Amino acid sequence: MHIQTVSGPVEPERLGSVLMHEHVEALVLGGLYSGGIGDDYLAERALAGLDGTGFGTVVDLTGRTRVESGNDLSFLTGLSAALPLNFVFGASFYKDPWLEIAGTSDIDELTNIYIDVAVSGIDGVRAGVYGEIGSSLDEITPGEELHLRAVARAHTETGLAISTHCTLGTMALEQVGILISEGVDPSRVVIGHMDLRPDVSHLEQVLEGGVNLGFDTWGKEWFDYRVPGSESDGGGEFVKWAYHRPDDDRLDALAGLCARGYDDRIVLSCDMSAAEAWLNPSTHGQHGYTYLPNVVVERLRRAGVSDDSLHRMLVENPARILAVA
Repeated sequence: MHIQTVSGPVEPERLGSVLMHEHVEALVLGGLYSGGIGDDYLAERALAGLDGTGFGTVVDLTGRTRVESGNDLSFLTGLSAALPLNFVFGASFYKDPWLEIAGTSDIDELTNIYIDVAVSGIDGVRAGVYGEIGSSLDEITPGEELHLRAVARAHTETGLAISTHCTLGTMALEQVGILISEGVDPSRVVIGHMDLRPDVSHLEQVLEGGVNLGFDTWGKEWFDYRVPGSESDGGGEFVKWAYHRPDDDRLDALAGLCARGYDDRIVLSCDMSAAEAWLNPSTHGQHGYTYLPNVVVERLRRAGVSDDSLHRMLVENPARILAVA
């Protein structure tokens, strides 16, 4: 068994702790840092703080720009060569309205695209996970269902795990139903952003499907969300929601799930991008990628989450989910 990184196969025991849902390139290109310095240098600076924390792997799910023909993955391979970190590249087209980038709505063609990026890769760089595969707020559009089914079929051929995006934590049960109907191994699926709907009874319903949960937006306490349908309103006012989810909510829900014995099916991350870093200066803005190891982990310990549980969520579960034969 191995994990497919951008630099080649890596044994599961070499992963260390894992950030399971990040967007390294989007963070830098989105403008968190400034000064006219090259992107690779800026990314190195953003990631350097992880050294010495036990975190050895970053899963980059900026997938919608990855599967297109001609995309350049040298950004991640360069970081992998420069830093003592593994990077796993996630392949997807995200969700509507970005799915048109795929250039086809034929499920067989889409399935083959997803298979090819795992088998042949892009310029020889092979995907190590499918994701993030998304659905919209309170609905799964026909196009999103099509991609979920195509990725599920590719998963059964390649063995790659699947990591999803649930907009504000909605449509998780529906995603699970679609994936399982296509024969996916639910133990290889991460249903993402479930800490944005930290209702333990609902989370237990999702877990009944045999999947893993992503508590993967730590520190994203404030962010702007465009109201669906408002994109064509033109100049002037733009309709937005200001969304708030304090880390206290995530903390309480996660501690509750661990107490119920679900720590073997939860993974953690911060899902940072530039906009959220600006809106959250005391979390992402101040700590960057070290927010999870230096702040969240200690808060979880104080809330009664054991070191064994933390090891499962940060090390054992990611290695199990990402490993392929």
